[in-house]
Amino acid sequence: MVDPVLITVVAAVVGAGLNTLRGYLHSEDSYSARKLAGALIISTFAALGVSQAISVEGVGEIGLALIGLTTGFAADFAVTKAKKD
Repeated sequence: MVDPVLITVVAAVVGAGLNTLRGYLHSEDSYSARKLAGALIISTFAALGVSQAISVEGVGEIGLALIGLTTGFAADFAVTKAKKD
């Protein structure tokens, strides 16, 4: 079995990447690798926090992946919105 923290972190990085891709597709500006790097850092720390705080007993690998995806996407989305205001 794969480590639950690893599953959550990888899924969160993918979720943040999806939010970054969403922003890029809806933007008229050029793509910024700096934004992608920031998204990956934010999502990794958010996923580590969530995976350490939640009880992973009884949660399957698919559930952990979904938790990680939503955590990464939501963390990057929230930080992006906060920086715009």
